[in-house]
Amino acid sequence: MELRSPLSTIRHFSGIPLLHLHRSELCSCRRRSLHNSASDKLFADAAREETEEQEQEQAQAKPTSRLSALENEHENWDGDERIQDTVLRMLVDKYKPLRTGTIRSADQKLKLSPPGVRPRSQVMVMPITPATGSWATEPLLPSKEGHQPWHTTFKVPDHATSSIKYASLPALPAQSAVQRSMPVDEKAKRKEREERKRMEQGIRLGRAKEATLDYRLGVRGSGGGPGGQTNPVSLKGWTSLVEDRIEKARKAGVFQNIKGRGRPLVTSMDESNPFIAREEFLMNRIVQRNGAVPPWVEVQGELDNAVATFREILRQSWVRRVVNMITSTTPPALLHTFTLGDIKNIRDSEWEQRERSYHQVALEELNALVRKYNGMAPYAVRRPYYIHNVEMERLFENCAESILSALKERTQTQETKKMANAAGERGESSVVGTKGDENLQLWSLRDVFQTWLEFILSKFRRPRS
Repeated sequence: MELRSPLSTIRHFSGIPLLHLHRSELCSCRRRSLHNSASDKLFADAAREETEEQEQEQAQAKPTSRLSALENEHENWDGDERIQDTVLRMLVDKYKPLRTGTIRSADQKLKLSPPGVRPRSQVMVMPITPATGSWATEPLLPSKEGHQPWHTTFKVPDHATSSIKYASLPALPAQSAVQRSMPVDEKAKRKEREERKRMEQGIRLGRAKEATLDYRLGVRGSGGGPGGQTNPVSLKGWTSLVEDRIEKARKAGVFQNIKGRGRPLVTSMDESNPFIAREEFLMNRIVQRNGAVPPWVEVQGELDNAVATFREILRQSWVRRVVNMITSTTPPALLHTFTLGDIKNIRDSEWEQRERSYHQVALEELNALVRKYNGMAPYAVRRPYYIHNVEMERLFENCAESILSALKERTQTQETKKMANAAGERGESSVVGTKGDENLQLWSLRDVFQTWLEFILSKFRRPRS
């Protein structure tokens, strides 16, 4: 059975807090329930406990409120960041706080707080008087006895002999025997030998390069090898060497075969374009002269060549097929009756069926190249895919004139052969055709031999006296 205090028991049965009950009400309740002494005892104990609780709460009210305030103000860190701190940090990272205070310029800051300048200490300058009484006879520099102005020699200053600006540096001091000694470790010795070997190879390659340039320029007897001219160490020396080699090459006639010599310079419109910088123009010209183009331009050239080759093969095959088909089925006297429209309407299903497999394979290769080109080229210059029906219609349309020309040539050739055969049987020459504005005359073999024999005899025949 659960044990309860008198105060809790009263609250449990009545459901009303004891604080809301007045003293008079308690007394009236006590008089009404004289027959029940246990109830009076419970009410008395509850009132006593309530009084003790109020006294304890009043005694602990001040220190408890202070402690709770401190705990709420500064909470102990448990290792996790609060959501408020996280949001504040994200806002500060996204939107940097503005600079507070008055913004002043540098001049305003100097006016407000000028830099402190310490006064210079006064230097006492003692007047100097010449020892001889006059500066005209007083030597400015100490001189030697018997020294004259023409005995003075010029001495090169230090900055002229060793200067980084003019690439004139003093020679490095020679290493001592201790510094040049080989290392004791075997690995270090091997590394030293490899470095020396690479240095020697570099020196030999440099000499070979110099010798090659000298040979191209027609210069003999120079170079960086043993017994030759050494490379200069100053800017003036390099200038003299370059001028010397240019002069030798000019005398040897190396500049006589320069491309464009004696011709006007080829100018470009971009050279006078004010919107293109000079360095950009020079760079574009170098790239253009060396044939360097963007990758998609190279693929474009490859695609154009492939398309032109495919169409040329189709054209030759179709022209040859149609000409043979017409000449084999039509008499020669009726070949001139064909018109351009008739030839455009000619179709050959047998030829198309036989050549279809080749056409499909060729078009697949072309479309693969088009796909590669479209993936690299800008949007404005991309190309569509090639279709078999479209290419065949283009072929029939463009080959009509070539077929008609081939038929005319074949007709003229057959007529020429007939007339030549007839003239050969008669032994006479005749005009059998025209070429442009000139008549084309064919001769028989007997006439040619007779004319040649008469020409020889006329050369060796003696004149009559």
